[in-house]
Amino acid sequence: MMQFAQLIVFGVVQGLTYALLAASFWIIYSTTRTFHLAHSLTYAIAGYAAYLTSAQLGLSLWLGLVASLVCAALFGCAIEALLYRQLRRRASTVLGIFLSSLGVAAAGTALLQIVFGPMVKQVPGFPNATLASGEISVTTLQLTGAFAALAAISAVTVLLTRTSVGNAVTAVRTNPRLAMAVGIRVERISLLVFALGSAMAGLAAYFETIAFVAYPTMGLQPVMFGVIGVFLGGTGSIKGAALGGFVLGFLLVFSGLFLSQNLGVILVFAMLLVIIVFRPEGLIRSPMGG
Repeated sequence: MMQFAQLIVFGVVQGLTYALLAASFWIIYSTTRTFHLAHSLTYAIAGYAAYLTSAQLGLSLWLGLVASLVCAALFGCAIEALLYRQLRRRASTVLGIFLSSLGVAAAGTALLQIVFGPMVKQVPGFPNATLASGEISVTTLQLTGAFAALAAISAVTVLLTRTSVGNAVTAVRTNPRLAMAVGIRVERISLLVFALGSAMAGLAAYFETIAFVAYPTMGLQPVMFGVIGVFLGGTGSIKGAALGGFVLGFLLVFSGLFLSQNLGVILVFAMLLVIIVFRPEGLIRSPMGG
């Protein structure tokens, strides 16, 4: 029972991380219909921003967090303005945009390795105490990351559902032509969602860097699981995407009881296949939801 309770704690922590990444990918994909694989590069850039700020420059960890969020948001906006927007204006196909995003992710990862080298980069200094109750334990860093993820998802959900900006995002997501006809600046909304989604990914990357290390390919697996979470929970709402990421995190943690890590990943893809075939709308049906 103690092992089961410990796994629940780890599942919540992991689930909230993947919920954050799923929500970050969702807001970009659902609004612009861009399958933004370069999101993994945004994640890595945020990790290195924290390393440069807090480890190399010797500034505080809080400034490292700000650097991660800002650099991630700026990179997301840059790739939207300089690449995706230009491709859309040239009537590029969905496949063309997808391949361009894949190329940016691959080239950017290689560039990070050239600039920073193949060795991992660590950011020490977080006061990481262990909190225990009997045989159940959790670290302050895990709790901080989990609460930060929950707060970010909640804040973006409120923004989308209770503000005029959120109404504009919903309008662009559901009918961009009509949104444009009523005076909504679709390109500005696209920049906004790329900034928001990228900053959310930057938040997840920051806590991974603080807890472990930064390295060029650090965004590949987390973002992949975040994407799976979006389609598992449902592309119609941020709540569905976050739920999908949360369930996925739980599944990965509990699969470790019975399966190896590689078999756990196979199980995740098998579950995704079942969802796509038998419930393509995902766990939550909400075609118009926020």
